[in-house]
Amino acid sequence: MVPEPIRRQTVGRWAAELLPRQPYEARYVADRPILGFTFESQSGVHAYASDRVRPFRAGPNRLAYVPRGCDVFSLSSAGGEYLVLTGFEFEGTGAPFSDRSDLPAVAAAHALRRLILSDVPDDPLRHEALITALVERLQLQAGHAPDRRGAETWMTAARLKCIDEMIEARLGGALTVQDLADALRLSTGFFARAFKAATGRSPHAYIVDRRLARARALLASGTKDLSAVALAVGFSSHAHLTAAFRQRLGISPSAFRRSLAAAGAEPC
Repeated sequence: MVPEPIRRQTVGRWAAELLPRQPYEARYVADRPILGFTFESQSGVHAYASDRVRPFRAGPNRLAYVPRGCDVFSLSSAGGEYLVLTGFEFEGTGAPFSDRSDLPAVAAAHALRRLILSDVPDDPLRHEALITALVERLQLQAGHAPDRRGAETWMTAARLKCIDEMIEARLGGALTVQDLADALRLSTGFFARAFKAATGRSPHAYIVDRRLARARALLASGTKDLSAVALAVGFSSHAHLTAAFRQRLGISPSAFRRSLAAAGAEPC
């Protein structure tokens, strides 16, 4: 039998690892905050920030957190499928925990696993949006709800114009929210909160909106090849463009182009 491999996806500084079900023994000192998520029940023995080894049983669909500097030992004779996120910014420290239930985190973790396992081309923006959602739930579970007061007043009209220009200039490439935050010398979390407070949309959703707007303009201008349109506006494929069109606009690109002809706006 061929063992299932560890799958890894990186987005800028962030990394997601999908670990298959297998026996394991791990001992380490965390050099960064770690978010874990169990897809199935696991049992064994572990010790966090202590030499006292205790039995554990974690249920399926549970969050776990290991702070930077925490000494960890964990052993399981069977293991279980597990998602590990690292490289993210974490506001606060807090004590380690495991076996926490959080319904929004469950939805985000399963969507991220589906994306990691799929054979579609990488889409950094979609991976980043799901990792962001998981980190936000971790912040809340750890008792570190982000302070939104400063974020609500940071985004001036001039700053928003600058961000719009950066987005428009890079729509055809692998643009991420980390890229925008780094350009403004902000944490990704603060930038995302400030942007949403000003626009009512997450930066991830807004970038997709702008890509679709440019795709519509290209279709209206007479561009025939949908694959060329997709790549020109930053989507990984014709299928990716079509899925985004249907999800956000309720229509396929082909149907949208036909609607232009029906309205008397057939491109020359």
